[in-house]
Amino acid sequence: MRINTPNRCFSVVPLSILGLCLAVAAPAFAGKGDPCSTNGSIEVTAISPAQYSYTLGVGGDKVFSFTVSSPPVVLNGNCDQTLPKVFGSGNGDVPTVLPFEVEIKEIELVGGTIASTTEAALRAALSAFSTQPFQLTPPGSGTSQTITFKFTNTVAVPVGTYDLTVQVKPESSSGVGVTNQSFSIQVKQAQAVDTQPPTVDIVTPALNAPMIKLNDSLAVNFTANDPPENGVGTGVIAVRAAITKSCGASTFSYNLTPMLSVSPTLPVAADVFATASTAVTPWLYVGNFTLTAEADDNAGHTGSADRAFSAGTTINALPPISVPNRQFNTGSTLPIKFTITGASGAFLPPMESLIVRITPPSGPAEDRVPGTSSNNVRWELDEYSNATQYITNYPIPVIGKYRVDVLIEDVCGTPALQGGFDFFAASKGGKM
Repeated sequence: MRINTPNRCFSVVPLSILGLCLAVAAPAFAGKGDPCSTNGSIEVTAISPAQYSYTLGVGGDKVFSFTVSSPPVVLNGNCDQTLPKVFGSGNGDVPTVLPFEVEIKEIELVGGTIASTTEAALRAALSAFSTQPFQLTPPGSGTSQTITFKFTNTVAVPVGTYDLTVQVKPESSSGVGVTNQSFSIQVKQAQAVDTQPPTVDIVTPALNAPMIKLNDSLAVNFTANDPPENGVGTGVIAVRAAITKSCGASTFSYNLTPMLSVSPTLPVAADVFATASTAVTPWLYVGNFTLTAEADDNAGHTGSADRAFSAGTTINALPPISVPNRQFNTGSTLPIKFTITGASGAFLPPMESLIVRITPPSGPAEDRVPGTSSNNVRWELDEYSNATQYITNYPIPVIGKYRVDVLIEDVCGTPALQGGFDFFAASKGGKM
């Protein structure tokens, strides 16, 4: 409401001068001026953030905010600072209070025309504006309102960049101007990416393969293939392999990677099989081992495969125990003779850490180790210093079936069973 001071007109006062009556205009009395008012449009800060991006089909949301405040109060010589300050021209319903509205005024598709269904979906994904009622009071006091709203990701909006205009509109009669601010919603296409590691398959050693013998050639062969994934597979770029065995606090490890031959040469494209191979000749370690083969793709994924295998020796009994159907007298001393051989039945250097475990028909087993006493194990050598046979003399205590097991230390220093044989004792000797 504009406050106007009443017009003051001059009054006529009769004067008698020298007998004449004159009409003289009297001056008006001073009154109040106009109230001080705001000037210009309502002030609105930029919407933060100015842009929000999300990938189509991915959930999420984003909260936006902006602040609304009145234009500055204009002080000039014509306004009365003792009067309440008013908004704009002061013609609003209550000039010291400024009601306003906030709405999404316009939505545009950058580089195209937005469909009505898309616009409706965008509006549906926006929450209501916070802070009710929307009003500022009084002008010039520094008061403002921070307004927030939220956008929730929606699959109903196609890929594209959308500019949304927020309009802050004071009541039309206030004389305060409308202000617009904009922000953008960018909907991105989901990018197809390599999500799967390469597939690794170990060919040799074969699954459940027989024990590898000492001095044999250990063949290692595996394939690696990165799945095509509808054209986004990145292919195999590197392969590795190692043979390990856990030894408690330590680990035996044999690195095969520098020895691998790979065909075709890496890197290879997705869905191309790379074959890696090598051989360790001779293999010199006793124990149960794990071969681990790995392959990397160009997206940072690693695929792997494991294969368990064992390596050791062959144990064969020698006469007299190896004679078919032979049994021995109780009370007699039996020379237990056997060989320890590697690949192709070749003799090996003496196993100085071996254990010969003799288990009688009843009672505890007896462990015999290398030495020079009568109950120790000794061996005979050939011209190459390989042991051609091992011997231990055993007094037979009782009738029944006896078991002889031969154990050799593995790479961890733990006795590992290599094999064995049986013999029989009766009350008198001879063939059964």
